[in-house]
Amino acid sequence: MKELNIDQTLNLVSCEARELEQSSRYGSLFGIAFVTEGEGVLSCDDDSWHYEEQAIFLLSPGHSIQFKSFYRTNLLTIFFDPFRIAGAADPLNSFTSMFRAVRDLFSVPNFLRQKELRSETDRLAVTHLVRLIETELSHLQDSSRDLVANSAALLVNLVKRNLAETQRPEPSGQYSEETDRVLNDVRRMVQQNSHLTIQELAAAMNMSQYNLNKLVIKGTGETLKAIISRYRGELSKGKLLDLQA
Repeated sequence: MKELNIDQTLNLVSCEARELEQSSRYGSLFGIAFVTEGEGVLSCDDDSWHYEEQAIFLLSPGHSIQFKSFYRTNLLTIFFDPFRIAGAADPLNSFTSMFRAVRDLFSVPNFLRQKELRSETDRLAVTHLVRLIETELSHLQDSSRDLVANSAALLVNLVKRNLAETQRPEPSGQYSEETDRVLNDVRRMVQQNSHLTIQELAAAMNMSQYNLNKLVIKGTGETLKAIISRYRGELSKGKLLDLQA
């Protein structure tokens, strides 16, 4: 396993799939995994996906993944601290632009799923960038940190602009009692005022924005922004149906 941690916020890992599967170090982080070699089936919860070389998966915290490789599978995975994503607007964060893109990317529910890039040009660019990062991880030099950080930022933006947003209904009964209580409060307040900001929601619940987002991520594997966006979408759809009735 080859690893590079940049400023305690960005983790890049090149390894065999089984190494990532068995490791617990990155279970609390969001990740974008690129299959650099191999073919098989990736399973998580009740879902599974066939993968082959150049496949891309989005990984969310709290989900146990399992690879069934037809032959040796290697991955390059970029991991992101969820609380840096939540604070993407912080001007002191040197990765502000990248984390804003990551935040938007993971605002769509159903994180752990295979992704396909629509643009052939972007697919080629991603392949070359992944190879560049793996080379730097194998032969670290003084310039490696900046090259890897810039390449990771470009990878994130290429993935983000190629993914069509898809929504799925929120499963019922899958969360803890505390998480359900918080989600119900958030849903109720959004229904009362769909323009409420995260800061206003947190204040109404007597919590800090950081702690509220942390609780939601820990309980659901999704950011608070994603939850609110879904509730607003449900509310808008309901109003449209009322007008059509």
